[in-house]
This record gives sequence, structure tokens and C-alpha cells, in this order.
Amino acid sequence: MKEKAVKIDKYPDYKTTKSERFSYGVYFLGQIMLYGIVVSFLQLYMTDLGIPAAIVGSVFLIAKIWDAINDPLFGVIVDKANLKGGKYTPWLKISTFAIPVATIFLFAIPSDLSVQVKTIWAAIGYMLWDTAYTMCDVPIFAVATSMTDNQKERDGLFLINRIFMYIGALIGIVIIPSLYPEIGWTMTAVVISVLSLITMIPISFKAKERYFTQREKEPSISDLFRYLGKNKYLLIFNGVLIVASLTSTAGVVGNYVAIHCYGGVEWITYFGLIAALPVFISIAVMQKLIKKIDKYKIYVFCSAASIILSIITYFVGYSNMTPLIILGIIKSLLTGGVGILGVMFTADCAEYGHFVSGDRAQGMAFSVQTFTAKITTAVASAVGMFILAAVGFVEGEGAAQTAQTIDWLWKMNALIPNISATVALVLLIIFYRLRTKDAALMLKANIGEITREEAEAQFTRKY
Repeated sequence: MKEKAVKIDKYPDYKTTKSERFSYGVYFLGQIMLYGIVVSFLQLYMTDLGIPAAIVGSVFLIAKIWDAINDPLFGVIVDKANLKGGKYTPWLKISTFAIPVATIFLFAIPSDLSVQVKTIWAAIGYMLWDTAYTMCDVPIFAVATSMTDNQKERDGLFLINRIFMYIGALIGIVIIPSLYPEIGWTMTAVVISVLSLITMIPISFKAKERYFTQREKEPSISDLFRYLGKNKYLLIFNGVLIVASLTSTAGVVGNYVAIHCYGGVEWITYFGLIAALPVFISIAVMQKLIKKIDKYKIYVFCSAASIILSIITYFVGYSNMTPLIILGIIKSLLTGGVGILGVMFTADCAEYGHFVSGDRAQGMAFSVQTFTAKITTAVASAVGMFILAAVGFVEGEGAAQTAQTIDWLWKMNALIPNISATVALVLLIIFYRLRTKDAALMLKANIGEITREEAEAQFTRKY
């Protein structure tokens, strides 16, 4: 008689089930699609409705400032609230429905309303959407820490969420530009919202909150500025990022460039894929490079090369598609590397802050990073739309642009971003002196493997 095979558990020390892990990952597929349609396409939608570019820029600036403020506020609410069913999953249940509803509301502005009413609708809708999104953004990351106390298992959950985020982003890049010209913005938002809802629902019912740890107090904005005053390299690095955003208009006008320079909405998808797919290669390459070369040198090289490629792209012009695609792929590899290394710089700065002050505040360092990301997005969005207004951009779906405006779109895509990017790179080279080897020594001293004196004796420079 044939013996029945015994199934061996691949992860015997894991606390979560396979369905829990899958539902946690697939949640991010839906979340990133909702994020993508708002962050990447809302400007285009609003100008298609006839809302002037300058007003669109103002709406984005106000909404993003609110976005930077409401994160700490909601962190306090999550910490203090005692909802039935867990600390984090009740918020996920609420936001799973709130974000799709807010997304549809945001993209359902009647075209026959006055510009003033459309603007008010868009501003209120964006702030409601952002509040709903914040309601899920804190709990979905925190819930992983309550599902298991196994560090390896937690790292696996975070890896799963990154994989599904990339998949969701690619799906959005492909289907959104294909849908909205055929069925309109509102129905496109409905399709994306329904798909996202389906993928986001399971985690609210599958996740089991088994462990509760005291979460680090969510910092206020004043706390962030006080911490920056103690950590000069975190201040320098984030200051450099803010400077770089001052003329960072390429991301703002990308969809307009595809339509008016390249010749059609389908180019949004093509160049979106060109920007997204090389990131997978960047991840693999950077993991190997940083083992051999200081990340500062890699960051400087990638930044400088990106600036040079952007200038070349401008002079190649938007009519020469083959060289543009080649340049776009190479530049995406470089900018992908810059994005990956940015998080590592924050970790180094956190160790520096701990070493010089004695205070371990890793969460504060990454809160500064999040705050900076929101501020830079606000600045870039507002500046980009203000420039569009100044160069005579014509609002309205299908509106024809003058040759001068199209020329400015190309400058904003390939030339103008290099102004602040170059200034930021020079500031980084002059003022940022922290190096990978020294940060690693600081880490060893911070956790007690070596003494401060032993670390300082091996530093490449004086801090």
C-alpha cells in the first residue's frame, strides 16, 4: 500500500498563513493603482475640464501641504483609538472602501459646472482622498508588525508588498491611458476603484493581529525640525532634495509631453513602461555595486549622468523617437538607482544622529524623509503648473497648443529640471561628508560592538 506523502511546511517558524501573506501583498496592488491614477493623472484630468493650470497648481500645493500635516495627526489618532477588532485592521476596513469612493468622487466633476465650482469640488475631493489614503497608509505598514514577531517573516512581508506595488504600478501605466479616451475619466476611475477594492478587501479579514508593541510616537512637524537641528547630514541631504525639486517639472508635464509632443495619449503608456521597467534592473545592480563602491560616489555619478542625458535628450528633440527611447531607458536605470540609494542615505544619517547625540531616533529620520518627499512633490507640482500657465497652456480636452507652448513643454521635460538638479548636486558634493564606511562604524558603536574611540580611530575623516 502506497504511503501518503507528508507535506512539509516550508516556513515552520512563521506565524502567518500563506493566505495572510498573499492578502497582505495583493493589497498593495490595488492601493498603488488608486495612488497612481490620482498622482499621475489628476493634473491632466483637471486641465481637460478647463481648470486653468495656475489654479491646478494651487490646488496641488494646498492638498500636498495638508498631506504633510495629516500624517502625524493620524498617527496620534491610531495610537489613541480603541476600535473593536484590532488596532490596525479596523482602519483598513474603513479605508478599503473610503479610498475608492473618494477616487470616484474626485474624477466625477460635471463638465458643465463653472470653473469656480469645479475648482472647489477638486480641492475638497483631493483633500478627502488624501485623508482616506492616509487612513490606510500608516496601518497597512504597521499591521505587519502585529501579524508576526519574526523579523525574517516581517522582511518577507515587506518584500511581497514591493513586488505587488510594482505590478500594480505597471498595470496602471498600461490600462489608465488606454481606458480614459474610450470611456471617460469617471468610468476609468470606477474601473480602477473596483479592481482595487477587490484586491484590498481580503487583508481586513485575513490578517490576525497577534502581537502588540509600543509604537514609536508619531512626531509633530516641530519635532522633525528640532531633530534636523541635531543631525546636520540629514538636514543637508533633505535640503538638497528640496532644492532639486524647485525646477523638477518633468514628472508634472510628462502626460502633456506624450500627448502634445510625441503625438498621442498612447505614448503615456510607452514612456511610463520605459521609466518603470528598468527599476527592476537598477535594484539588482545597486545591490551588487554598493558592496564594492561607496554609495555616495554611485549617487553622485548617477545624478550627474542623469543631468547630462537630460540635456542630450533636449537637443535630440521630441521627433527623434528611437534615440529618445534609448536615452529614456538609460536615464531610467540611473534615476532608479538614485531613488533606491536615497533610503540608504537616510539610514546612514540616522546612525550619524545616534552617534553624535546618543539618541536613537530611527523613526524620526524616516519621518523626515517622508515629510521631505511630500514637500518636494508639492513644490514640483505647483511650480510645474504655474510655469504652464505662464507660457500660455490652453485648458480643455483636445485643446490645441501653440508651437511656443509645445516648445516650453519640451523644455520643462528635458531642460528646466537640470537647473535645480545641478545646484542640488553641487551642494551635495560641497557639504555632504558622511561616507558609507564611517556610517557602518557608527552603527557598530551604536549597538555596542565597538567603542566610540575605536570607531573614531577608523573614520576616513573627522566628524
